[in-house]
Amino acid sequence: MSIETYYTESPVIYSMTTSTGWGNEPAWAVGATIAAAVNPASGREQYSAGRVTAYADYKMYCSDTVSLDVHDRIVYGGDTFEVVFVKDTLNRGHHKKVLMIYAR
Repeated sequence: MSIETYYTESPVIYSMTTSTGWGNEPAWAVGATIAAAVNPASGREQYSAGRVTAYADYKMYCSDTVSLDVHDRIVYGGDTFEVVFVKDTLNRGHHKKVLMIYAR
């Protein structure tokens, strides 16, 4: 059984758009709906690397082919989350672990 079997949720990715025109402010643009596994983090999960620590309310697992970066937003189950950490798990190109916090 592969990990993709557990991708039963359909979150939507939003990315910040930029405009070169005067007077235009950045906005959130709808990206793609992806297949993923989304779970609440137990407590306030931390992922520490050096001096940077990301706290997460939710964690998400998705395919490594998904284009997703820190500062993107995820809309899932009527809630909006900010992506605070993205890791290619085991650096094997297999799947990504994404840590998210509630958008403020």
